[in-house]
Order: sequence, then structure tokens, then C-alpha cells
Amino acid sequence: MGLIAWEGLGVPIYTYGLVVFAAVLVGAACAWVSVRLRKERTAPLLDLLVYGLPVALVFARAGFVLHNFAQYANHLAEIFFVWHGGLSFYGGMLGFFLTVLGYSLVHGVSAWHWLDLLVPAFVLAIVVYELGIFGMQLTMGTPLPADVPNDHTLMEYIEYRYRPMGFENMLYFQPIALYQAGLQFAAFLVVTLLAIIDAHRGRRWPSGCLFIFGLGLVAAIRFGCGFFYLNSHPETLLPLGRLLSGGAVLVALFLFILRWRSRPRFFY
Repeated sequence: MGLIAWEGLGVPIYTYGLVVFAAVLVGAACAWVSVRLRKERTAPLLDLLVYGLPVALVFARAGFVLHNFAQYANHLAEIFFVWHGGLSFYGGMLGFFLTVLGYSLVHGVSAWHWLDLLVPAFVLAIVVYELGIFGMQLTMGTPLPADVPNDHTLMEYIEYRYRPMGFENMLYFQPIALYQAGLQFAAFLVVTLLAIIDAHRGRRWPSGCLFIFGLGLVAAIRFGCGFFYLNSHPETLLPLGRLLSGGAVLVALFLFILRWRSRPRFFY
């Protein structure tokens, strides 16, 4: 799968952008189903999409630029050249979370309640994203021995042009994005099942606990899979992605305990 899907009127259409677009579409469809099953009004969801997607795009670009600022330091104008590619999927999700918070403050609704409704959609969007990353060979796991035969076991062949320096002779790598997609899909099933049980029994969890649990589960999967990534900086004890995901697990655990201990005051 190439980095550029096609060009129209001289403007390249990046495959990564199509992957993100597919993840957004699937997530939006899942959110609509979740809202309908909980018998909530769909108008707030449409408002969140209208306001949240532009904000998410800004945060997605900002996240990528901050993570790769060295390549923009001498050409600051290129920060705004979005058509050249460069978006952070997780930065976009952060932007959408903040939109939910802002919308809730303005309209006087419970942000925790809406995050609970949307968490299955968030997790499913991550599944689609990871599958796209696997197809594009953008992330690689640790290399497998060179003498491993192609016996159709679960391994990833990396095209020569995508292999990093020093690993040109390695044919197969751990399909880490595929591992994550499978584990995140399992997380999606768990979160969806808990949401159905919670709705059927009349909300047994305090508002926000389902979202926090889902967030912690996603972050824990990302943290655990991080040990199988091919580390381009082996001298670094904890790469940035693993550090952020590990921190997210701790934050989620703290928030979950806080919400659970105060549950008598937060049932809606």
C-alpha cells in the first residue's frame, strides 16, 4: 500500500488521510448506534461532530508538528501545509475529547455521560486506524530471525523501501499494528458489553467510569505492545509513546478510583 493513494488536480491524496477518514466514519456510525440504543437525542451528537471534527483536525496537526518540530523549525510556514501530510490520530482524539468537555460546559450537560456513550466509538475507531497502519507498514515490531521460513504464520513482510537502516536484510517483523488491532477489538467488545449491561440494569456505574475504564484499557494495550516495537532509539529507557500510554494508564486508574469512591453523588 503506497503512501499516496492518487493525485487529483496536482494535489496528492495520502493513504494515511484515507485511513483516518475511514476511522472517523466508522467511529461516527458506532457513536450514532450507541446514542440510539441508549435512547438519547442525536442532535447533541451531530453538534459534537460539527464542532469536534475541525477541532480534532487542528489538534491532529499540532500533535504531529510538536512531535516532529525539528523538521519545521527552519520552515515554520510549512506547519500550515496540511496537504503535505502529517496528522496525529491520537492528537485528534484529544481535540475531540476537549470539544465534548467544552460543549458540555456551554450546554449544561454531563460530559462524563456523553463520554460514556462515545467510548465504544473511540475504541472501534482505533481498531480501524491500527488496521490501516498495518496495511501501510508504517510501524514495525521487532525483527524475526532471517531464517524464519514463509510458512504463512502470523508475521509481517516489510517491503525493502520501508525497512529502517541496519535492518535491510530482515524480511519479517512482528506485525505489531495487527496485534494491537486485535487486542483493541477485544477491548471494544468488552466496553460495548459493559455499556449494554449498564444500560439494561439502569446505570450501576457512576457516570464517566465506563469511559475511564475504556481509556485505561486502550492505553494499557498500547503500553504493553510498545515493548514489541522496533525502537529507533535503543538508548531511551521509555520512548515517548510508551511513556504517554503508561502515564494514561496511571491517570485512568486514579480517576476511576476517584469516581467510584464518590459514586453516591454522581449517579444520573
